[in-house]
Amino acid sequence: MVSCKNNKTNKTETEFNIIPITTSSKEAKKYFEEARYLVQNGINGNPIEQYEKAIKLDSTFVRMYNFISIYSPNDSIKKLNHELAKKYTHLVSKEEQILVDATEFRLNNPEDIYEEKLFELAKLCPSDKYLHHTISFLLFRKNPNLAIKAGEKSVALDKNYGSGYNILGYAYINNVELDKAEEAFDNFIKSEPENGNPYDSKADLMLQLGKYNEALKLKQKAFELDSSFDWIPEEIIEIKEKIDSLDNR
Repeated sequence: MVSCKNNKTNKTETEFNIIPITTSSKEAKKYFEEARYLVQNGINGNPIEQYEKAIKLDSTFVRMYNFISIYSPNDSIKKLNHELAKKYTHLVSKEEQILVDATEFRLNNPEDIYEEKLFELAKLCPSDKYLHHTISFLLFRKNPNLAIKAGEKSVALDKNYGSGYNILGYAYINNVELDKAEEAFDNFIKSEPENGNPYDSKADLMLQLGKYNEALKLKQKAFELDSSFDWIPEEIIEIKEKIDSLDNR
């Protein structure tokens, strides 16, 4: 492991085969973990507050920059944060350096559908459920078979890993394994019954299956739990219109 006197890695993380989070600030690490939870659980896809607080506490926080370079919805922001991650890679663990290398390859090869560097990292850190989730997230549209492989690994490591079930469910949908997708979303609901996102995810599947009444109930439940899902009211109107049109045929 690469380290320096100003930055701290967690030896226990390496011992347990997960990617270390190298930072000079415990508070910065906390904000990183909050951001990861918000993004991977579909609660907030762009938690700028957590990003900014983490980086203010540690301006060399490679893991935070790398996370943004993977999950930001803005391509320019992805590239900017990747450059910042590269600038400080000499301060972090070899595992984190591989994360940055994988992003470099991805940005230069946007058509790649294999994420070989991340799968190599997964061999070094087989117990890192978050890494397996990231691989599944990056591939669930481009290569659902490989995304399923990674997603199944993430939930095998943690049977209550809600966001693992979520991305796995969408990978199953894209692989036309709809029964397995429904099971994954049901497990997401069981894992996080007070989170609106699992109900919204299952509702999307129900719409695809033509089960509009069930989809309506799930969308209503999702919005009841999280009113920040501002796209749902319009969807509810559309679903009701669809149900009415079917009833009046």
